[in-house]
Parts: sequence; C-alpha cells; structure tokens
Amino acid sequence: MVLADMWRATAPEGIDERRMLAANFADALGTGIFMPLSVIYLTQIVGLSPVHVGLGLTIAGFVAIAGVPASGALADRFDARKVLLACYAASAVAFIAYTAVNSFGSFVAVALVVQVAGRMAGPAKAVLVLGVTSTTERVVGLAWQQTLRNFGYGIGGLLAAAVLLERSRVLFDCVLAANAVSYVVASALVLRLPPVRNVHRDQSTGFRDVFRDRPFVGLALLNSLIALHDSTLQVAMPLWIATRTSAPLALTGLLFTLNTILVVALQVRAVRNVTTAGGIGRSYHTAARAFALACVAFAFAGRTSSLVAIVLLVVGLAALTRGELENTAGESFLAVELAVPHLRGRYLSVFTSSVAVQQAIGPALVTVLITGLGTVGWLAIGLLLAAGTLASRTLGEYALDAHR
Repeated sequence: MVLADMWRATAPEGIDERRMLAANFADALGTGIFMPLSVIYLTQIVGLSPVHVGLGLTIAGFVAIAGVPASGALADRFDARKVLLACYAASAVAFIAYTAVNSFGSFVAVALVVQVAGRMAGPAKAVLVLGVTSTTERVVGLAWQQTLRNFGYGIGGLLAAAVLLERSRVLFDCVLAANAVSYVVASALVLRLPPVRNVHRDQSTGFRDVFRDRPFVGLALLNSLIALHDSTLQVAMPLWIATRTSAPLALTGLLFTLNTILVVALQVRAVRNVTTAGGIGRSYHTAARAFALACVAFAFAGRTSSLVAIVLLVVGLAALTRGELENTAGESFLAVELAVPHLRGRYLSVFTSSVAVQQAIGPALVTVLITGLGTVGWLAIGLLLAAGTLASRTLGEYALDAHR
C-alpha cells in the first residue's frame, strides 16, 4: 500500500522513464530469484566445494572491477542503449551456460562473464536513465530505479524460497532459464527507448579530467569505505546471528525482508530530502549516527537472552537500513551534480567502481573483524562507517560549493 501510494504521488510520468523502470524490474526479478539459490546450486547440484565457490566468486569479482570504467567510457562514446543491450545479451548467454557448469574451471569462466557483464551494465544503465529523465528529476529517477530494483529482488527472493521446497536439478535449471529470459524482456523494453548519445563526446579527454577532479575522486574512495554497509548486511549480520547470538536462525530471512521493505518504501523520499538546501550535510550526518547505532546494537545482541537479542537485531537492522538509505541518496546526488556532462559515463563509473571494490574486499574484511574480534569487531565496523560518512559530508559540501 505504501509503495502504491508513493507510486501514484511521485512516479515518473514519461513513457520512456517507465519503460526503463520496467526493464530494471525485469532484470532485478530474474537476479532476485537466482541470488539466494546460487551457492546451493553450485554446491549441492553441481557438486563444487564451498571453498571453490568462494574462490571463484572472488576471482570474478576482482576481474569485474576493470569492466566498470570500460562501461563508462563506452557509454560516453556510443549510444548507451547499445552498451546496456550488449551487457544484457552476455548475461543471458552466461546464465544459460550455467546449466552446463560441471567443474571449477567452467564455473569460473561463467562467473567471469556474469560478473563483468553485471558490473558493466551499471554505468550504462545510469547514463540511460539520466538521458530519458527530465533534468530536474534526474536524481529522483535514479532513486526510482533503485527502489524498483529492490522490489524485484524481494519478489524474486520469495519465488526462490518456493524453489527450495524441492531441490531438483530441473527446477534449478528452470530458474537459470528464467533469469536469462528476464534479460531478454529487459532488452525488448530498452530497444523501445530513444538513442542516448553524448553530444559532446568529441570533447572527451578520457579519464584524465575525472582523476584531476580530486574532491570527486576523494568521495569515490570514501564511498568504498561507506559501502561496507553492504557486506555488513549480507555477511556480518547473518554470520553473527548464526554463531554469536541466541536469536533463532530464521530471523535472518525476516531481517532481509524488513530491509527490502524499508528501502522500497523510503528510498525516493530520502533522495528528495537530500536535494533540498543543506540536504547533503543532513543526510550524511544522519547516516553516520545510524551506522554507529546499528553496529552497537548488533554488538550487544551477542551478549543477551534470545528475546533481547531479537529486539537489538531488529533495531540494528532498522538503523543500518536508515544509514544505507541516506548514503545511497547522498551518493546518487553527488554523482549526478558533480559529473561533467560530456564525461558523465566516466564519472558514474568511478563511483560504481568504488562499490565494486568494496564488494570484492568487504566480505573478507567484515568476516575477519567479526570472527576474530567479536564485539570489538562490530565497534570497529561502526567506527569505519561513521568516520567515512562524516568525511564524505565535509568533502561533499566543499565539492558542491566549488562546483557551483
């Protein structure tokens, strides 16, 4: 009901913007079905060891980082639709190829294509969204993309839960095929969009001008640190619940669902708030406090009874999500406002690369902190998140003043 009311009140009215939203939802729905099943499929159906799965995903993740700047450069040079369509085509073929994986080598090969295509799709998709969205609503347009993406992940996760009731090879292969089809559907919608080309592409000097923009590069580096909230949610929290708290393990799924609901309901509102006067400072300040509260709540959940642990974990998840919402809003606003128009793809890819770096390193970092230091590890994570967020607040306000 909340999402429906928000959609009627603030959703984009342009047909091209809505087609882009539909394409993003189709992509996310297919991915949302596969993600919860991927490790189970690879270990229990294909027969790979957990160590091989983790190693393969890590290798693919590091290689995929290089694909992000390449995508930004291509989106600045060519029609962003064509770049995104190429990424969708590669993803569709790769997920069909997943059905033939039977060894560590074949898994790594397929995972490389999936990860590289997925990472490269990000900047191209952002450029395309900005190209079909009115100038005054560009940041909100990106927020709607994130909202529908999380909604697709949530629905896909529910469908994945149904698949897990009967773990047969046929059902898993159907999921892989469905994910491939989702990219075909998304491609059909993208093909109906107008071309989005950089009219100033002849002025491009490559990434040199981007890296000369030191405040922007500094914000991207800090974002690699702040994006640790993603690994905190996906790795540290479940690990902590399973090994150090008396809370029921089933709570993990409920907390993930709560995170999805909050992001879907509140992301657009958070972005609209950050676009107001002084909004970027308020947003990052709120995020810093929320991250600190979340990590303190998670830390003390390991020292209490089952009931108190549940309460603290819910509080921690709500605070972590608030920090995520505010940081995502600030990140989107700064990436759009500070980007030079003829280098928009490259600017966006630098910010996207910062997230990719965290996704490659973050899981190992939070695992070491949580398993090695326990409660102190949580406080260390909170300190890293809060410090990075407050530094981004100062640098972001400076960069906006200089830009104006």
